[in-house]
Amino acid sequence: MRLLCVLFAVLLLFSMAAPGYGQQKGTCKGYCSPTCNKKDEWTFHHSCKKMYCCLLPPKKGK
Repeated sequence: MRLLCVLFAVLLLFSMAAPGYGQQKGTCKGYCSPTCNKKDEWTFHHSCKKMYCCLLPPKKGK
């Protein structure tokens, strides 16, 4: 059991140390706003600071 816990801890530490894990790169692909429109999708992005990154819905027919 102790060996299993050690292996799990090593795996967890390795996965957290992998480059790019949990880091978003670039800028917001939409626009930054304190509120988004109902049709927009929203997410958090480091370039928007404390606002939302509002993503425009995909255009149909393309």
